[in-house]
Amino acid sequence: MLWIALLIAGLTDCASFDYLTKVTEEFPKAKQCGKCHIEIYQEWSKSDHATAYVNPHYRQMTDDYTFDDCLSCHAPQLTFSDQPPTVRAMDRNEGITCVSCHLDQGKHSGPLEPTGKIAPHPIGVHPEIYRDVGICGRCHQDILRQWNSVTDEKKTCQECHMSEVVRKMTQSSGGFSDIIVSMEHEIPQRRHDFAIKTPESINEMVTTEVRRIDGDMVVTLHNRLPHSLPTGDYGFRILVLELSTLDGQGAEQSLARVELAPEMKTHIPAHGTREHRVTIPVGSVSLRLRLRRLSYWDQPELDLVNQTIELGRDNADG
Repeated sequence: MLWIALLIAGLTDCASFDYLTKVTEEFPKAKQCGKCHIEIYQEWSKSDHATAYVNPHYRQMTDDYTFDDCLSCHAPQLTFSDQPPTVRAMDRNEGITCVSCHLDQGKHSGPLEPTGKIAPHPIGVHPEIYRDVGICGRCHQDILRQWNSVTDEKKTCQECHMSEVVRKMTQSSGGFSDIIVSMEHEIPQRRHDFAIKTPESINEMVTTEVRRIDGDMVVTLHNRLPHSLPTGDYGFRILVLELSTLDGQGAEQSLARVELAPEMKTHIPAHGTREHRVTIPVGSVSLRLRLRRLSYWDQPELDLVNQTIELGRDNADG
């Protein structure tokens, strides 16, 4: 067939792909992987993994990389292991790059069987590794300990932080790659954005319970996550709980502003709760409850809860 002849001719003319799996004075860069895995590369390049080393806040916190205890997770060695990573000497600006997690003894490994007819590099298939939380816990060790402490039903890191998508593993950039990609089929897989972005996922993070006790309202926050809320080994992440009331004329009165953070030991434990009690002023017709996730870095704030509870006429009339 004509397409087979073209395929053989194209492969014969192509340069060797050995550089994709070898580490010498150089190593396979993310951009090289991104020539075929276009969508995965685009997701990774916008993630915290890509900027793990060059992030100016990380550089400041380590006194211009003086505190080298942190380096092994921000510029990990270029091979997969089930042990905590060691720091690499070369091109640390790549941060947590593709081959930090996927290069395994001369093969690019992952959880999925290849669907293409051609493999430009050796492929390893290890779903038991890449679907297990241990691969994330190599660096996120404190969070892994929290996850392990929860005995109830729980999701894995990947299920929460790598959203599902159905697509081909590679995408075409035109020319000869059109032929290669055309021989693949779409399969369910996970994005490489390592974040929580959807409203559905936010709603699963925390729920609230509000009950009246005499003239007070007791607000209980339920952490539905298998790790503390907020969490993160470093980064100054906090939750801010704001409680206020509105009277019949629409005037707002602030009742409480509480910061929840691991550093202050006010965070909500994994699958745990935290309770706050406020006295409701006479004349109030509604209680507003807002819970926001803030970061002292450049990340935008995230509303986890923003609700209004009607108090009824009895309270308004005193």
